[in-house]
Amino acid sequence: MSNKSNNNTTEKKALKAGVWYTASSFLRKGIGFISTPIFARLLTKSDYGANSNFHIWLAICAVVCTLHLQSSVARAKFDYEDDFDGYVSSITFFGTMTTALFYAVVIAFMDFFSGLLAIEPLYIHVMFIELLVAPSLDIIQAKHRIQQKYKAQVALSIFISVSSTFFAVLAVYLCEDKLFGRIMGAEITNTVIYIVVFIYVMIKGRKIIDFNAWKYAASYSVPIIPHLLSNIILGSSDKVMIVHMIGKEANGIYSLAYSGGMVVSTLMTCFNQAMVPWLFEKLHAKEHDIIKKVNRYYIAGFSVIVTGSVLLAPEIIWILGGDKYAEAAYLVPPVMLGYGYKFAYTCYVDVEQYEKKTGIVSIGTLVAAAFNVVTNFIFIPMFGFQAAAYTTLAGFVLLLLIHYFISRKYGFTVVYDNRFMFLILFVMTLLGLLIQLIYPYMIVRWVLAFCIGCCSLFGIYKVWDRYLRKKQNGT
Repeated sequence: MSNKSNNNTTEKKALKAGVWYTASSFLRKGIGFISTPIFARLLTKSDYGANSNFHIWLAICAVVCTLHLQSSVARAKFDYEDDFDGYVSSITFFGTMTTALFYAVVIAFMDFFSGLLAIEPLYIHVMFIELLVAPSLDIIQAKHRIQQKYKAQVALSIFISVSSTFFAVLAVYLCEDKLFGRIMGAEITNTVIYIVVFIYVMIKGRKIIDFNAWKYAASYSVPIIPHLLSNIILGSSDKVMIVHMIGKEANGIYSLAYSGGMVVSTLMTCFNQAMVPWLFEKLHAKEHDIIKKVNRYYIAGFSVIVTGSVLLAPEIIWILGGDKYAEAAYLVPPVMLGYGYKFAYTCYVDVEQYEKKTGIVSIGTLVAAAFNVVTNFIFIPMFGFQAAAYTTLAGFVLLLLIHYFISRKYGFTVVYDNRFMFLILFVMTLLGLLIQLIYPYMIVRWVLAFCIGCCSLFGIYKVWDRYLRKKQNGT
């Protein structure tokens, strides 16, 4: 009885954390969603594309320069139980030190890096000053997630999102140079908050240098950097290549289409953040049947969300950018479907990370990223920037297959119903591509969206009634 009670308590806590993560993520992304139409209308297409390019390189540098040490935190909970706070503070300082070394190299060759990144030197300095303290936030949020301290996680995330968005919008209104206002308003705000969090982490952990912790974190995180970097390249290399091959204005249109996938991307991130602590606990207890059962609903539910979002793509794009971005609507289906496949392959990656197979995680992503870059070079000149959305989708499909076969080789696929997963993805893809044919017929699309919504609510009710309500009643 005690084990059953503990399991129910763990599942309820994971469910509650998942609900809070989802709600907070939607609130944060909702702020971004609301601000996107403001920025899309105040900025020129060229400035919008330049801002997108800046944030792509910020994401890439955040992985490379900080070594993405936060990825080790989930596993370190089990290996550093006696001094978890000390582990967190020491690797936070380690991330700052590695970033400082990269920054020194960039300063020494600023002209080269400015041309390579297509970013002005001023903004490169802003980027690296932010990255010096950014590891503090990433690491403490990873700590809160694995401890399921969702209230602290939610409060901090929302505060940062609201603050950076408010000052970015204010700066865009006040500055004559709109791109300057967009970047400086958000990034200076973020940097100030990161500094405060950095100080808190150092005081809380009271440990700066711990070579054993550094070695542990590096041995876990460094092998996964190629995977994370390749993942960014897979999702963003198209934007960088569009800037260099066609121009910033085309990248502005393409980037807005990706902004249309913000809701789906948010759900993917928050679902995974909520699922990983629960999944690691179940893997630790070898409760594979429970994982398999939950994963069926997990995949099916997300596929429904993707399909529903594709139906409403024209309206999403109109809200975000207005009529001048109307052509971006036809880029939304491959973008949304790409998120669907990314969501699916993350299921295998999570298990690989638990088993500390971070090296093999990188191999598949490197292959998919290389595939994406090569196909972009071939098809963007032939078919225009629109082709990049489909090459990226193909890259995510390839990545899913690679991780499936890697996981199968090591026996990790036993925790999932793999046939069910691939069947659902096939149906999702077929529907997502066919829906474009009815984009001119708004009433038909809205009726279908309404039906999907009603069926989804009914499905949620049945799951709740069958599994969660019974747990609450102690049966």
